[in-house]
Amino acid sequence: MTGCEKAEPVTYTIPKEERSVAMPGPAAEQNVPAAGDSQMRVLPGMEEAAQAAPELSYQVPDAWEEFPPQSVRKANFRVSDENGSAEIAVTVFPGDVGGQLANINRWRGQIGLDPIDAKSMPQVTRPYSISNHSGILIDLQGAEQSILGGLLSFHGSTWFFKMQGATGTVASQAEAMEAFLSSVQIEDDHH
Repeated sequence: MTGCEKAEPVTYTIPKEERSVAMPGPAAEQNVPAAGDSQMRVLPGMEEAAQAAPELSYQVPDAWEEFPPQSVRKANFRVSDENGSAEIAVTVFPGDVGGQLANINRWRGQIGLDPIDAKSMPQVTRPYSISNHSGILIDLQGAEQSILGGLLSFHGSTWFFKMQGATGTVASQAEAMEAFLSSVQIEDDHH
């Protein structure tokens, strides 16, 4: 066999591809800055898992504007008032996605708050029934941005119901968010 004049093997290092995508959502469609970090790392299989998840139904609060589901989001909403605006997203992922504390700390980081430990969780959470299952309501108040959301473990998946935006807007929408969470019904073939 013949080859090039060099007898030594050559190796190449190819950098791993980043699969970070901008989540198209209501803010992007309206050319308005997103209420929170709209960059989400979408790992292989996440979008397919979200599409395969059970369907859900809910009552949309009057002031909320609804947008079509996109990528890993099962539902999208936006609300604006004199304080600013907030986005509401419903997502679902297989497994526990790191557990409650890890997800609460991820959300805290998104609004500039320091992580907490497990002993501090009762200060920012309380039990809350979502789709007739035991979930939690999470209330994270930052100086400029806040998050109010629900987290539900549901038959091997974790559902996230997250409102993030201007602190005043999130505070003024707390009652609407709780009414929304109370209205959520996820198809349940396990009962």
